[in-house]
Amino acid sequence: MPVVKRKLTNKSIIEKCKALKDLETGMSNKEVAKKYGVPKNTLSTWIKYKTSLEKNGTKSKRKKLRSGNFKNVDKAIYTWFVAKRSQQVPIDGTILKEKALKFAEALGELDFKASDCWFHNWKERNGIRFKIISGESAAVTNNMTASWNETTLPTLLLNYKLENIFNADEFGLFYQCLPNKTYHLSREKCFGGKNSKVRLTGIAAGSATGEKLPMFVIGKSKNPQCFKHIKQLPCTYKNQLKS
Repeated sequence: MPVVKRKLTNKSIIEKCKALKDLETGMSNKEVAKKYGVPKNTLSTWIKYKTSLEKNGTKSKRKKLRSGNFKNVDKAIYTWFVAKRSQQVPIDGTILKEKALKFAEALGELDFKASDCWFHNWKERNGIRFKIISGESAAVTNNMTASWNETTLPTLLLNYKLENIFNADEFGLFYQCLPNKTYHLSREKCFGGKNSKVRLTGIAAGSATGEKLPMFVIGKSKNPQCFKHIKQLPCTYKNQLKS
């Protein structure tokens, strides 16, 4: 019986990246290898060099896109988009197109049209995707945070002096909770009790030059018993039942 040799074809970087995306959707290695007509060991090589392929794939894809004739509009809408997303504001295509038209009018770009073609190319040039918002607190991965800190944040901070740049963080203080670790006898089993949910909510902020703002604390009680003989607090205190 004659041996049938597999016909090997070179795959472009774009095709390799598409195969890697298919794996992320839940397809098995076998299914993806069959879809793209490659051996499983070839697919394994693509997976091994995933970071490099995706980086080069993005460059190859963007080279095919025209930079556009309205660079000032593109830049303005991108800057606005980044600022709004940093505030976790949901933005859809209609909002972006309307805002682009307003920027075009302000910049004197009277020939600009917020067409579907322009919008598609603008998204591709800037690596923008439309996704469903899920989870609480707009949870992000470490990679997303690192990317934002390295690329987006420095651009936003260029317009401000160091003394005007502040970092703030919210925290919860469960001051009645017991430690979750303890020494115990080797023959003893450790069981925990129900944790107290009594808490204070606070926010601390400081500037890039070291200036500290007074701490802001929120509790449930308007006049806690422990404040009875206190005339002045080292922080700003407010009350809210759902603190």
